[in-house]
Amino acid sequence: MLLVGNKFSILIVLFGILFIVGCSRSPDEHWVQMFLEAQEAFEKTEKLPAADQPKEFYRVATMFQNVIDQGVQSGPIYYNLGNAWLRAEERGRAIAAYHLAQRYRPLDPYIASNKQIALGNTAAPEPTTPFIEYVFFWQNSIGCREKVTYSVLLTVVTFILGIFYHFVRYRWLRRFVVTLLMFTVIAVCSTGYDWYRFEWIHHAVVAVENAVPRKGNSEQYEPVFTTPIPFGTIIVVHDERNDWTRLRFSSGQDGWLPKNQIIEF
Repeated sequence: MLLVGNKFSILIVLFGILFIVGCSRSPDEHWVQMFLEAQEAFEKTEKLPAADQPKEFYRVATMFQNVIDQGVQSGPIYYNLGNAWLRAEERGRAIAAYHLAQRYRPLDPYIASNKQIALGNTAAPEPTTPFIEYVFFWQNSIGCREKVTYSVLLTVVTFILGIFYHFVRYRWLRRFVVTLLMFTVIAVCSTGYDWYRFEWIHHAVVAVENAVPRKGNSEQYEPVFTTPIPFGTIIVVHDERNDWTRLRFSSGQDGWLPKNQIIEF
């Protein structure tokens, strides 16, 4: 019985020292100032004549992108970046930015609405839902930052209660800590899956109308599909060669498109 208790205590300690890396870093004052300047430029550009707005909004979008390039990633910044690209008439870039924004704010109706505006009348197919997302049914309803927070809190609480149980040995407390440990494992796995699908897997959006994927990295190769791929389709990036990118489509087939026909994110 003592051996079982020791193994349980070791498991608790392992979870206590688990360090979970967040989806983003907190901005310092310099980055906040950069964001505010970009937002101010956005508001000023809205007041310009319509003919001058696309060029200026392109510049505003680069200002938001500069903030992101400094290591600051959040839903509001990607949302504003998407709005700037949309007003700059760069719809492919806007869709990519909105998808990134939804990683942090998956249920934000404004992001979903503006993404649909960027898509226009195009009925782009939704990516196939992996089986694991049916198991983790909450995966696309909670932002990646919140998942990190919940995982850290559960880990800390489980660790503290586990240490407390190590001294008092209440049977009811052990059951509670075991249950809490199960939820901690699930939360950590959910957070780890976000890291895998957002950091390890690279995505792209088709940025042209009726793209024709080829079986090789040249126009001389035959098309992969009998019908073109609609604008706004989300695909997985697998490889690059010269000016072409090999992509994995929701059907499971691979195809090549020129780099200038997609926006990677």
